Amino acid sequence: MKYLYILLVFIPVTVIGKIMGFSETALFVCSALAIIPLAGVMGKSTDDIACYCGQKIGGLLNATFGNATELIIAFVAMKEGMFDVVKASLAGSVIGNILLVLGMSMLLGGIRHKIQRFNIHSINITSSMLLFSVLGLGIPAIFTHALPESSLTTEYEGFSVIVALLMLLVYVMQFVFTFVNHTAARIYCLHRGNL
Repeated sequence: MKYLYILLVFIPVTVIGKIMGFSETALFVCSALAIIPLAGVMGKSTDDIACYCGQKIGGLLNATFGNATELIIAFVAMKEGMFDVVKASLAGSVIGNILLVLGMSMLLGGIRHKIQRFNIHSINITSSMLLFSVLGLGIPAIFTHALPESSLTTEYEGFSVIVALLMLLVYVMQFVFTFVNHTAARIYCLHRGNL
């Protein structure tokens, strides 16, 4: 991690390059190199907070701030009207988190531990959320590919907004269940001797 701190020098280089009129390619490379140590610092910070606050809060912070780069790119791209970049960034983030992060976790965990044990309740919640996210991405895409292009009007964009709001609601409800209801149910089962 300490070797990544050397790349922090690219933060002022990027700012100075913007002022002095560097080419867009040079600014992009400097910005990309500056993001690497900042992402490392953010990851280390969330890990340190998780040590004091517990795994649930740490996981929430990691999930929130772990995708900060994608959110910043999405906001800047939407402000500039580059909606295809936003779509590609979000799709790449979802695919990367599902396939790369989950796959590497399973692979490396399987190499170190021959038998892996997981919390069955957490797996049920996570797999349900994964199913909802696939449905939330798939349903609007079905309309854009199944219907003729002439019939796609702004009404279907409203449908995408409704699906996005429902996904956000499900996400919030999952946090309420995980942090409030599930904890209370677990304490109840512990007192009764069911766990």
